[in-house]
Amino acid sequence: MEGGFTHYSEDKMEFFTAFYIEYAVRGMDIQSYILLPSYEACQVMIRDNEDMAKYMYAEGDVNMWCIKTDKLSQSMRPKLRPNQ
Repeated sequence: MEGGFTHYSEDKMEFFTAFYIEYAVRGMDIQSYILLPSYEACQVMIRDNEDMAKYMYAEGDVNMWCIKTDKLSQSMRPKLRPNQ
């Protein structure tokens, strides 16, 4: 992916998100999931691959969307308090 994204964040929790894609080739329906570290990463994946249909010889539309999960991929890190 050329768009890139930063998955590490100290100030927020992030959840794994499934990138879902479905399309047809020669009459066969194909569905696939790719697990990504955040919803933002999934949105980048979709934007960077909007013209995917022409590379996959898809018949008709290539449908892509993001499915949020409840599994943490990144959580807030506790900050040390200064000694007084």
